[in-house]
Amino acid sequence: MYMAKVMKVAGSAVGYEWLFHEPVFRVIVAFLAGMLIGIEREKARAALARRRHRKPGVEEIVAKEFPGIRTFTLVAIYAAAAGYLWSSGTIDSTLTAVMLGGFVSVIVVFAAFRLMVARMAGITTIVVLLVDFILGFLSGVGEILLAASTAVLTTFVLAIKLPAERIVGLIRYEELLWALELGVVLIVVGPFFLTSEASFYGVSLRSLYLFFSLVLASSYLGYVAARLMGGKGLAYTALFGGIANSEATLMALIQLLGRFARRVAFDITVIINTAMVLRNVIIAIAAAYTMPTHSLAAASVAPLLVAALLTSLPVVVSWRRSLETLISTNLEIENPLRFWAALKTTLLYLAIAYVSYIVKETGIGGLEIIAAIGGFVSSSATILAVYSIGIATPQRVAQLATIATIAGILNKPLYARMGSRDPAVLRSALLASLLQAALALPGLVLAETWLR
Repeated sequence: MYMAKVMKVAGSAVGYEWLFHEPVFRVIVAFLAGMLIGIEREKARAALARRRHRKPGVEEIVAKEFPGIRTFTLVAIYAAAAGYLWSSGTIDSTLTAVMLGGFVSVIVVFAAFRLMVARMAGITTIVVLLVDFILGFLSGVGEILLAASTAVLTTFVLAIKLPAERIVGLIRYEELLWALELGVVLIVVGPFFLTSEASFYGVSLRSLYLFFSLVLASSYLGYVAARLMGGKGLAYTALFGGIANSEATLMALIQLLGRFARRVAFDITVIINTAMVLRNVIIAIAAAYTMPTHSLAAASVAPLLVAALLTSLPVVVSWRRSLETLISTNLEIENPLRFWAALKTTLLYLAIAYVSYIVKETGIGGLEIIAAIGGFVSSSATILAVYSIGIATPQRVAQLATIATIAGILNKPLYARMGSRDPAVLRSALLASLLQAALALPGLVLAETWLR
C-alpha cells in the first residue's frame, strides 16, 4: 500500500497519470506489442529456414513477404486507433464496425491466398493476426495492462513451438494415455474423495484415496524419471518418493522394475527407509519446537536423531550401487499404472490401519504397542500424535517416536511383497529393513536409558 502511494505521487509529479490517458501512449503500447509478436514471427521463420537447409519454396516466399514485424506492428496500431476513436466518442459503433470489417476482409483474402495459391493449410498466422488486432484494440480503449500481458503470453506460446515439438516427438501415444488415466484419478475423481468426510473404524475415505493415488503417482513419476534420466531417475524417485510416502514408493518402484527388482530391492529399500527416517526427524523437530511444551525440544529429538544417523550409514553404499545397477539396466516398462496392484496395496494399508485402530480403542497394550502398530501404518502421523497428546516427559516422547520410526522401517517387506512375487525381492527388502532397524536400536536404547 505504501509503495502504491509513492508510485501514485511520483506519477502525478512527472505527469505519468496524465500520460496514461493520452492516445499517443496507447498507440505506443500497441506498437510495442505488435512489434514483439512480429519479432517472434521473424525469428521463427529464420529458425525454420535453418532447419530445412534447402531452396525456399512458395511457403517461405509467402512467409517472407507477409506477415512480419511491419505487418503485425501496423495491424496493432490500426486497431489501437480504432479502439481510441470509438472509446472517445469520435466515431460511432457503425464506423468502428466498418473499420473492423476492413481488417476482416484483408484477413479473408490472405487466408484464401494461403489456402488456394500457396497451398498452406495452417491457420496459426491468421489466428495470431486476429489476436494482434484484439490487443491493439484493447490498448486503444485504455486496457493497457491487459494488452501488454496478452502480447507477452501470445509471444511465449508462439516461441515454445519448436521445443514443444521436440518434446511431443519423444512422447508415445501410450504414455499420453497413461498420463490421462492418472489425470482422471487425481483431477476428476480426486475432488469427490478429498472433500468426503466419510470414515469407518478410524480410517477416512480421504486417506485411502490419497494412499491409492500416491502408489499410482509414484509409479508414473518413476517411469517418467527413468525415461528422462535412465536408472539415475529411479534412484532419485526412491529418495524423494520416500520423503513423501515410503510405503507407496517402495511398492510402486518394485512393481515398475519387474524382473530387475531382485537386483536392486535391497538398495532401493535402504534409500527409501533413509528418506523416511530423515523426514521423521524433521517432523519431530518441527513438532517439538511448535508444541506448547517447549521442554520437549532437545531431549525428545536426540534419540531419534541418533537412530537417523546410524540408519543412514548403509545408504552411502546403496546409493552408489543402485546407480551402477540401474544405469546398466535396460528397462522395458509396458505400463506404469497397475490399478489392481495399487488397490491391493491400499487394502493392505486399510487392514494395518484397522488393526491399529482396534489396539488404540481397546487398550490391548500400552503406549509402546500403540506407537509400534501406529508406526507400522504411518510413522510420521504417529510421531505427530505422540508429540500432541501431552505426554509429561520428553524421554517418554523420544522413546515412542523412535519405536514408531523403527516400526515404519520394518513394514517395507510387506509392501515389497505386494509389488513382486519374487522371493528374492522379499528377502532383500526384509534384510535391508532388519539391518536398518538394528542400526536404529541404539537410539531406542538411549531413550530407554533416560527413562530409568
